[in-house]
Amino acid sequence: MSVCQLISFADGPDRVLLDIIPLERLDIDGTSVPRGTPLTMSFIPSEDPAEHREMIGLFDRWTDDDGILDLDVVVTSEVGGFRYVFTHEDEQLVLDVRT
Repeated sequence: MSVCQLISFADGPDRVLLDIIPLERLDIDGTSVPRGTPLTMSFIPSEDPAEHREMIGLFDRWTDDDGILDLDVVVTSEVGGFRYVFTHEDEQLVLDVRT
């Protein structure tokens, strides 16, 4: 798990983009992203409109706050891809992304 800052996000019809800066080294599937290196993540929007609104609401609130969050990215065979766990204070968002 690494401390990161969510700088901005964009909610488009085809994808959600997150601009993040790791405040400490971020490990993703054996690759280390050095501290301070800008990182853009892209996700396909959820097919469930309520889930999507909730996710966007969290990103919006976190960005308006200080954007500081904990991020853990793990490879998981149960979804055939990655599990992104975003934690901000007492809120958590888990995104399973198939590759």
